[in-house]
Amino acid sequence: MTQNRKIVSFLENSLIVFNGLILAFVIGKQYISLPPFLEVFGRMHPLLLHFPIVLLVLAGLLFWFPKILDHNSNSLLQILLLLSLFFTGLTVIAGLFLSAEEGYVQEDLQNHQWTGLLVFWLGSVWYLAWAKGKSILAKTMSVSVLVLVLVTGHLGASLTHGEDFLLFPISSKVSAPVVSLEEAVAYDHIIRPILEQKCVSCHKASKQKGDLRLDEVRFILAGGKNGDVIDLENPENSEILQRISLPIEEEEHMPPKGKPQLTETEIQLLETWILENALFEKKVVEYPETSPFFTFANTLFDDKKEEVYDFDFASKKTITGLNHEYRVVQALYPDSPALRVSYFGKAQFDAASLDELKKINIQLVDLNLQNMSLKDEDLSYLSHFQNLKILNLNFTGINGSGLQHVQDLKKLKSLSLTGNNLSEDAVNYLKKLSHLEALFIWNTGLDNKTIAELKSELPKTKIETGYSDDGEIYQLNPPEIKAEKAIFTGEMEINLKHPIGSVSIFYTLDNTIPDSSNHILYEGPFKIDKNITLRTRAFADGWSGSDEKSAVFLKSGIKPDEVTFLQSPDKRFKANGTATLFDLEKGDEEFSSGSWLGFRQNPMEIKMEFNETRTINNIAFSLLEVGASYIVPPYKIEIWSTGKDGTERLIQTDFPEQPEKIRKNQVFLKEYPIKKENVSAIRAKLSPVNPLPKWHPGAGEKGWVFIDEILIN
Repeated sequence: MTQNRKIVSFLENSLIVFNGLILAFVIGKQYISLPPFLEVFGRMHPLLLHFPIVLLVLAGLLFWFPKILDHNSNSLLQILLLLSLFFTGLTVIAGLFLSAEEGYVQEDLQNHQWTGLLVFWLGSVWYLAWAKGKSILAKTMSVSVLVLVLVTGHLGASLTHGEDFLLFPISSKVSAPVVSLEEAVAYDHIIRPILEQKCVSCHKASKQKGDLRLDEVRFILAGGKNGDVIDLENPENSEILQRISLPIEEEEHMPPKGKPQLTETEIQLLETWILENALFEKKVVEYPETSPFFTFANTLFDDKKEEVYDFDFASKKTITGLNHEYRVVQALYPDSPALRVSYFGKAQFDAASLDELKKINIQLVDLNLQNMSLKDEDLSYLSHFQNLKILNLNFTGINGSGLQHVQDLKKLKSLSLTGNNLSEDAVNYLKKLSHLEALFIWNTGLDNKTIAELKSELPKTKIETGYSDDGEIYQLNPPEIKAEKAIFTGEMEINLKHPIGSVSIFYTLDNTIPDSSNHILYEGPFKIDKNITLRTRAFADGWSGSDEKSAVFLKSGIKPDEVTFLQSPDKRFKANGTATLFDLEKGDEEFSSGSWLGFRQNPMEIKMEFNETRTINNIAFSLLEVGASYIVPPYKIEIWSTGKDGTERLIQTDFPEQPEKIRKNQVFLKEYPIKKENVSAIRAKLSPVNPLPKWHPGAGEKGWVFIDEILIN
């Protein structure tokens, strides 16, 4: 017997064995319990299936186009067909073993299973017909097998990756409803499309899993065999909420594993709609603005996308050259080409310095000139800044006759003129700024009639006019915090002041909010001798309590002998490297001031070593939060200590509380007790948030960690 004949004989006998095994398994599947090693073989199904697909396609090509090869085409075709069927049989057997595991939608599984079986069985007929010279039957079987290979592959992909796998990336998102926000009905235009896309395929007239239909309101309210799908009396107990909240591995999770899953946005919409009483006829605009459902639903209609600027970045050299002690030029957020410029120091201000900003006339979108001395003719400098969106001219001494130079700034959205005695010319110019979204004219000397005219001319502009004695209760300004410096040695005195002498100043030193039930009453200067976060507010009869004013004070302590970054800061925010963390110079709320180290792609990971072992009581990290610029508290803080024996141990893991909205910019302190003797080294790792939460304007992006000091005591 030749070598080829031995191979053919082996493969033909294998087909007989495979057919018998497959038939036996199909008939007695429910009675068979697989040992673990066969379960492992079953899980090889996704690996094996590639072989028969390729081999069957090659066999088909050679069958239909035998002249591709000049000689031995029949011999090669026989081997190729038998090898194709051999691997098809192995793949089918592995698939049958795999199907015994849980976690598959049986209807989808059955479709894939039977088309796979047909590939093997019809393939066997193809081979027999070809071997017996039955040309018509062989051709019919070959076409059938090749078509079934495509169908089986599609069904397998749908089973594994979900239905409509190919189009899922562009069809899975909740699309904006085709109606306006004012016309949208919560169920018809938001909830029903989600159900139709992710639920109705299994819960409709032709297919009612669990005796439940979700294709019409009356059937939703009727529920299924497990009772009410939406519990109108106790919405939090609704069956649908329980099912969509289960881990995907759970058998009762919905949609089932293998089906397209609900996105986070879809889950939030379903949950909030049900928890707010699942009202089928209610319009979206009839929900209060504070309603969680309205908040999520409103984003579907919101045409305002996150601001994307199409102009180039200004050069680093240009920005550095424009920055000085009395003027700060910085990016709106770390990856934005848009710039914000703020002036400080009224005595040093020269209006001609505005002309220097021509170098960034394209990138400048936010200009703060509050408290600077200006003449109206100085406003002519502003006409160069065609991308300017926010302009603060509070308390600048102008009368507004120069506002003619602002009229051509068509992208201007917010204009602040508080504290300036505005002229009639100013009002006439303001009336022409119809593109403004916000106008602030507190204490500008305008009477009620003039303000009413202005509001009439600018109906789409929100005009803030400030205090009027109408009996309302107004809010106090926050207290002032007076201290020699932010980082101290030994002890330091703190003073709190308020311009209204009769107010009561409440404060805390433990980073809690001062209020009527939690505070220390300020009665005079006090001393501190440790790291603190001071938070203070002012209260008085007839006034609303002030906003909070806070400050972080750090006590300098032990300085490591050697400091090493295990992961480097972003090259744009590297300050003076490790020296920044122990230079005893406190950064302010300007993240681009050069005092802060920024980390985004990598965690802030640092090792601090001591030449001699030390007793360490605590460690503190001075951090920054500027939510609008994606700078938020770390997702996780981990601290390790190394003893004199060289063994490193994890001693602290913390998940800092994350904001739920954009908060006021703040420098804050995270302090942790260590209380270890004979410490030779400390390693700390601060991991950025990834991704930013869905409420954030940068949802899905990575957050930043900004740090400027580490204090060890």
